[in-house]
Amino acid sequence: MRRLFKCLLVVVATAAVVLAGAGVLKASTATLRHVSGAQTFTVNVDGSNPKANQTFLAYYPDVVRVHAGDTVVFHEVGNGEPHTATLGTLANNAVAAFAKLSAAQQNNPPASALKADAKLPGLFPQGPGDAVQASANPCYLGAGVVPSSKAPCAQTSPTAFNGSQSFYNSGWLDSNARFTVHLSSSTPPGTYRYLCLLHREGMSGTIIVVPSSKSVPSPSAQSALGRKQLAAAEAQAGPIVGVVRQGLQALAAAKHVKLPASVTAGTAPVLAGGPAGIDEYGPKTVKIPVGGSVTWYLLGPHSITFNSTKANNDIRRVAPDGTVHINSAAIAPAGGPGEPGRPPTGGSQAHPKLVVVARTTWNGSGFLNSGVFGNSHGPPTIEGYRITFTRAGTYRYLCTVHDHMKGTIVVGG
Repeated sequence: MRRLFKCLLVVVATAAVVLAGAGVLKASTATLRHVSGAQTFTVNVDGSNPKANQTFLAYYPDVVRVHAGDTVVFHEVGNGEPHTATLGTLANNAVAAFAKLSAAQQNNPPASALKADAKLPGLFPQGPGDAVQASANPCYLGAGVVPSSKAPCAQTSPTAFNGSQSFYNSGWLDSNARFTVHLSSSTPPGTYRYLCLLHREGMSGTIIVVPSSKSVPSPSAQSALGRKQLAAAEAQAGPIVGVVRQGLQALAAAKHVKLPASVTAGTAPVLAGGPAGIDEYGPKTVKIPVGGSVTWYLLGPHSITFNSTKANNDIRRVAPDGTVHINSAAIAPAGGPGEPGRPPTGGSQAHPKLVVVARTTWNGSGFLNSGVFGNSHGPPTIEGYRITFTRAGTYRYLCTVHDHMKGTIVVGG
């Protein structure tokens, strides 16, 4: 299942990581104050763009400077994209190993960096199955390895973070959730790196514990830097939003892709997701005749889901005992075929291959779900999901991964 979401790194990580690393807070960029007593600093997990439904694979600010005894609160503000905030020596070593690499090396990491990363679990398994329980739920280990995928964590109640714990994990953060990290008064000055267990080193941040004799920027100043970093990411994506909303033809006109005639012949093409983490359907509303077809070309881990309920509209599920799991009803196909196990081959970066990999006919009744597509992440191949509509009506649909990603098909109207 981890493979299903890995594609986001290819689509949006480059822009997000570059921007996240561009705003390292320096003493000259904010007012320095020496405050007696503990302070609380906020780090936003992901971001919220009022002008577009968008995912940001970054923490804002990406560097926060604190004193021992302070508190750092991680606030999940994204649109449903799964994230964790994971500290500890295992995370610190993995992020540090990748930080030393060049951009080219990060695309093909050496064995030493891969070894450091492998000591951390994924949020999702390799292949079918439930979320890794020690990753999807809070877990705090003083030392040692993380439990296997099905095993629960031995310690789920937090202690103060002192920098020596091997694994200090928020779990799969729900929308608007807060993960509070109290730094022990004995935490040594130093650099403590953290990451998201899904997006790995491509989504990481740093807590720098400064000696008590030195000042740090105020919580408000550091939050302001985070807003500045987010604004930069939003500005970079701004020109892309309108193109995605117009759909594939606009992408082709902007020379982002070259469309073969077969893409538009006899079907209304819809873009599901887009570059820079844009989580929207373009166009949002499509009108077709009865018997007409719509083909969604998916960029990123998205679904095409009709007639959903609270039981199957979100990939994150909380069990009666409070533990967090993958919601198989939201992630798996229903009412028709889903994504094949292997992606299509062919195409290139300049001329991606658009391939319809699943087709179904629907009369508007019952639950219909494409399932979450994970192989379709942009050039060289882009997967398509096609539905032929046999009954007139207005049909609204959504993505089970990303909140507020919705569209409408008007048949025969």
